[in-house]
Amino acid sequence: MQNTGYEFELNFKAVDNDHFSYTTSIVASHNKSRLNTLWGSQTFTDRKDFPAPGSPGSAVRLYPGEDIGQFFLWKFAGFTDDGYWKLYDKDGNAFDVRDRNKTVGDKSFVGNAIPTLQLSWNNQFTYKNWDASIYMRSWIGHDVFNMINMYYSLPNVKGQNVLEEAYDKHKNIKGEKELSDYWLEKGTFLKVDALNIGYRFNQNWIKPLKSMRVYATARDLFLFTNYSGLDPEVNINGLEPGFEERNVYPKTRTFMMGLQVNF
Repeated sequence: MQNTGYEFELNFKAVDNDHFSYTTSIVASHNKSRLNTLWGSQTFTDRKDFPAPGSPGSAVRLYPGEDIGQFFLWKFAGFTDDGYWKLYDKDGNAFDVRDRNKTVGDKSFVGNAIPTLQLSWNNQFTYKNWDASIYMRSWIGHDVFNMINMYYSLPNVKGQNVLEEAYDKHKNIKGEKELSDYWLEKGTFLKVDALNIGYRFNQNWIKPLKSMRVYATARDLFLFTNYSGLDPEVNINGLEPGFEERNVYPKTRTFMMGLQVNF
């Protein structure tokens, strides 16, 4: 494998006077991995098998000369008038999945789970005895395969809870799910990871203490994204990046208050 990338960091003290200061820092990075060769006489290897019901197949093919992070899927071609799946064959022709069997040869490399750009942005403020900081992160230009939607948003799901889409967006879909780029979504997001506000008391108010500060902290505060699943920040490490698995739980906001005292 061959790994390439870059990282850029900018620190800037924008304001610094007796009563107010503002410091900001931005880190930007991008990494890419390419598979050059496989062991022995292998020409490719398939990974990320999808479990029943149905026979979805595998969604990752490791192939020399291709970047890690691409999805190996059938391309979605729409639905028939009566709600059945249509896919594209290897020549770009749409076909009804009831009329002919799809083949592995009809699959394509589509999308990429690795963000074009990963950003983190930290901002720190002080005003007299007050201090505050806000930390944000963003991934831009990556794709996420929404396994939760694939397994739980169709009306044919039996014996378990389903998503709202099963009675709304997907209510007219017939037949079993298909492992296609229909379930692939743009995952670009902006997260407000942490917000901290504090107040430091004047030393002459708190004698004989050396210092005292009260603070409040909020974590996992906001997520801005067009992704329809739970969290577009999925695993992008290893050989099978970019899948939101079915066993994830929503992140919860946490709020804390504290007191720091030095004697």
